[in-house]
Order: sequence, then C-alpha cells, then structure tokens
Amino acid sequence: MSTIHTVAARAGVSSATVSRVMNDPHKVREATRLKVEAAMRELDFSRNSFAASLASRRSECVGLVVPHLSGAFFAPLVNAIEEAVSAVGSYLIVTCGKNSVDEVANGLQFLRQRRCDAIILYPGQLSDQALAEMLRHNPHMVVIHRTVPGFEARCVQLDNHTGGRLAAEYLLRCGHRDIGVIAGPRSNPESMQRLDAFRSTLKAAGLTLPLKRVCEGDFHFASGSTCMAALRARQPALSAVFCLNDQMAFGALNFCRAAGIAVPTELSLIGFDDVEYADLIHPRLTTVHHPVAALARTAAQLALRLAAGEVLTEPQRLLEPTLVVRDSVEMRAG
Repeated sequence: MSTIHTVAARAGVSSATVSRVMNDPHKVREATRLKVEAAMRELDFSRNSFAASLASRRSECVGLVVPHLSGAFFAPLVNAIEEAVSAVGSYLIVTCGKNSVDEVANGLQFLRQRRCDAIILYPGQLSDQALAEMLRHNPHMVVIHRTVPGFEARCVQLDNHTGGRLAAEYLLRCGHRDIGVIAGPRSNPESMQRLDAFRSTLKAAGLTLPLKRVCEGDFHFASGSTCMAALRARQPALSAVFCLNDQMAFGALNFCRAAGIAVPTELSLIGFDDVEYADLIHPRLTTVHHPVAALARTAAQLALRLAAGEVLTEPQRLLEPTLVVRDSVEMRAG
C-alpha cells in the first residue's frame, strides 16, 4: 500500500513537500508539484481526506443553507456557488428546506458536524436579530441577500432600493399612473426595501400607492396568480403591476391569460430578478436584473477567505441591479 513516504521517495522529494502538494499546492513550485502528482498517479496513491482534515483542520468543504431548491432563482444561485467553490478544489454541501430559526440552527449544526470550513446562509425571513446571533456564534459564516448591522463585512446583498426605484421610474416614463404591486411577505426585508423604494419614487412624482393596490404574496408562482386576481377584482382600472420577483410575475401572467386580459396592451407587467425564463415566455418579461452569479461568486470568495483564516473587516458593497426592457410593458399616451 502506497504511503506519503513512498510517494516522496518516488518523486525524490521530502514527505513535507508531498503534504504541501496535497494541502497547499499553491505554495509548491509547479515543476515540483507536477513531479509529485505524477508519482501519486504511478503509485495509485490517494489522500485520506478524513485524516488530512484532522491534520490540517480543514475539510475543503463549504456549507450552504437555503430555504428550498425549487423555482428559477435558487438553482442558478447554488450552481454558481458550487462552481466558485470547486474552482479552488473544495466541495459544496447543501442543506435546504430551512426557514424558521430552529430549522436554520439545525442546518448550521449539521454543517458544523461535517467540519465545513465555512458556511453560506440565505436567510429568507429570519430577523436581523436572529441572524446577528448566528453570525456571532459562526465566525466563518457569510450571509447573502441581507446586510446585518455590525456584520457588514460578512454580508452580500443586492441594492434593493435601487431596483425598486428603477421599476417605478420605468413605469412612470411609459405613462402609467394607475399602478399596483404584488409584493413578497411583509416579514421579508428584501421585499420591503423594494416596495418602499417603489412607493417613494411614485410619491416623488406626485402619486400615491394605497394599500388596496398592494397584494402580499410569498414569492411563489401561485401567489402571483392569486394576487393578480385580487388586484383585478378590487382595482380593475390598473394599467400596470410591479411584481417583486419574476416567479410571481409568471403567476400574474398566467392569470391574465386565463382571464383573457391582454399583456401588455390591456395590462403591463414588470418583474424582479431576471431569471432565465423571463426571456422565453410570451410576452417576454420586462424586469429588474438581479446579478445572481456575481452574488454567488462574491459570497463563495468571502467564505473561502474565512476558511483560510482571514479576518474580514471591510464592509461589502451592495450589488447593482439593472433594468431589462423587453415586451411586457406598453407605452401609454400622455
């Protein structure tokens, strides 16, 4: 059976050099690394990952906690994080179905028991207070989609205020004045940030957004359809609806098709996220682009830096959304 010592003898290097090739290859000259790797292949030597993790106190694994994997948002997010983690030779362990404080705490414990070097958490509807407590007890944890006061260096978030403003400004430029909103849960800070910015932009233009024009959904397809039906019943004169994510916009569009409401000639729709299907449906969805790949890469890089023992002190900059104009909003005569 081959050992680290037989590999060292075959490659003509020390056992310490072989160990560095396995654990810190970037610290070894390329010619030496290639020689050691060739010896490992010739001897059919594979490192004992568990023993190596005990010695280095590194598992080369990053954990990820998300509420679910369904929909068109989470799959690209998870894929992009996995690509960034695997690019440096590490692995991603994902636990999903975590929404409540207790469920997330159990997910974090599961990942710690598997010796994950760092953890990335999508907080869903958890409060800032609960997140702050988790960040304090998990110094190698990164939070995405939320900025928790006091932990700005370990939080990666989209500028939701700018996203809400962009949607409102575009609808106003297109001549819309009777506007409704399909929002996310009131307990979700990201939803409230988008809604507050949208309402403030309308107010600056001399328009109000009364509560009867806002329907609370849950970011899923079915709630988009249900909310669209409710808004249409109580506010039939609406000319446009802002959906705070694309999944609900798809649900709203589905209701309009079933009810014989023409989009965009009778009712305009604008979404948020710019998931891959937004450009494939008919009419193609005008939406606010959420740079999910950049969000994922940034979070993965921060997690890997924490795993390497780095202390993060610099607050993270908010990621910038952009407006993507397609076919689901019609220009109205002034």
